[in-house]
Amino acid sequence: MVYRCRIEVNEVTPKIWREFQFHPDVTFHQLHKIVQAVMGWENRHLYEFHVNGQVIGLPDPTFADMEDREVWNARRETVKKHVHEENSDFTYVYDFGDDWQHTVTLINIDSTTTDPAPLCLDGARSCPQEDAGGVWGHQHMMEVLLTPNHPEREHFIGWVREGYDHEHFSCGEVNQELGRQKDKLIPKSLVKRPEDKKPVKLTKSVLNKHLKQLSHDQLIDLVKGCYGVSKDMEKFLAVRILGDEAVESLFQEYRKKVEHEFFPERGHGKLRLQEAKQAISEFEQLTESVRSSLELKLIYVENGVDFTLSYGDIDERFYYSMASMYADIIDHVNEDETAELFDEFEERLEAVVSKTEGIGWGFHDNLAELHAQIRWI
Repeated sequence: MVYRCRIEVNEVTPKIWREFQFHPDVTFHQLHKIVQAVMGWENRHLYEFHVNGQVIGLPDPTFADMEDREVWNARRETVKKHVHEENSDFTYVYDFGDDWQHTVTLINIDSTTTDPAPLCLDGARSCPQEDAGGVWGHQHMMEVLLTPNHPEREHFIGWVREGYDHEHFSCGEVNQELGRQKDKLIPKSLVKRPEDKKPVKLTKSVLNKHLKQLSHDQLIDLVKGCYGVSKDMEKFLAVRILGDEAVESLFQEYRKKVEHEFFPERGHGKLRLQEAKQAISEFEQLTESVRSSLELKLIYVENGVDFTLSYGDIDERFYYSMASMYADIIDHVNEDETAELFDEFEERLEAVVSKTEGIGWGFHDNLAELHAQIRWI
């Protein structure tokens, strides 16, 4: 059995749509991944489904007490449990900042098809750009790109992804991507696993033993092979080979990622705090630079303070995140026996506390208490 559905992006003209099929026993999280591949999104943001008045997404246990609505876990809820009538529809929301809303309609239940693999059947036009600013931003961008002498045209041409064509759509390309992810996009019970084979895991001891057996040229080939595996691997090798120069270059890149969530070059900050914190975590893992990582964390807090000073009080979750990051900075400063980190960041740490005076939610008092814990004061 398969569900055949039509999905289209709401409020966009001309319509961006797809028809596709999938096994109804997939979870909503798997359906999210299918939709990402079918539409052409890049899976960089949060999502949720609205089905029969129920919200289905990925609950965040950190802020569960602050959630004023029930969110069912998308990793546990199957589509078949909530959607089972032809011509019924539900909503898929992607990127809570840009708020891309899609209508998904179950157009047919085919009980004759036994292949559980998802398949794209038809569609039209390319997916909007990530971080385009939602429907309005996308429509404005299209208007600019289709107007030869528009004063903003050069800016947008430089911003859109390479090779972007708003009319392009290929079922073949989509199905190639769906095929690559097939085992992740069908019900777990239907995934065929090799029998009597234990999962293979590379341990450090096995790695060390293998590396010692390689010749100089073989080691070079191995490192070269690693370089092309992913962008993160390229960054990792750059840090290890180029040193401080690469760390500084990466710092500027990740600084822009953090600042973009508060004060982007275009539009208003979306305050996707989780994405900003993820950028900090990635930088920390790639570089292992304590000083630069602390600098990035302090920039996160400083931008958060500047944002609330610019736009007014936010909410408890926002201030909790800022205070937690500030506490982490204080912990690292106190662990440094040389006091060099304190000397470098002393004035900025104190300035953050001073600037928060008058902000609600007890934010100033919280930061003041944390600042008083610095062992070097």
